[in-house]
Parts: sequence; C-alpha cells; structure tokens
Amino acid sequence: MKECLNVLLNKVFKRDLELLYGKDSKIIFNNVKYCTNNHNFIIDCKLMLSNISLFEEIQYDGLEVLISESWKFTGFDTHTFVLISTCDITA
Repeated sequence: MKECLNVLLNKVFKRDLELLYGKDSKIIFNNVKYCTNNHNFIIDCKLMLSNISLFEEIQYDGLEVLISESWKFTGFDTHTFVLISTCDITA
C-alpha cells in the first residue's frame, strides 16, 4: 500500500504536487497501517517542500486532497483514512 501511494502521488500526480508546493516537492510515506479498532487506515507521511511561500497559502489542505484523490485508485476506497503528516524543506 505504501509503495502504491508513493507511485501515485510522486509519479502520477507529480504535476499537481508541483503546482501546489513547488518544483521538486515530494511525499515520503513512513507507514500505512490498518487500524482494526476504528476500521480505517492510518497514513503517516512527510511532505518535502521546495517552496515555503506556496506552503503558507495552502498548508496541509492540498496534501489531504491529493491523498484522497489517489486513494480512489488503490482499491481501498470503501475504507476511510486518517492522515498524519509533517513537512520539511528540501535543500
């Protein structure tokens, strides 16, 4: 699941990611786990930014939209997910 989301967001939706957060921005997925108590997936990721000024306007809303759009392609779209994200600036 982690690799599937990685390919979807960093390759398929790369253009959208770059429009939202700047050129050479990418998402690193730490964990994607299924929580049996809540019956949803927990997605832990890090957003690597190249342009901090774009992040000030959009922040994490754009990331959640991108992940929810790519979630439809995984085949698990009947399950909900919880997003845990951090951000870092690339050098």
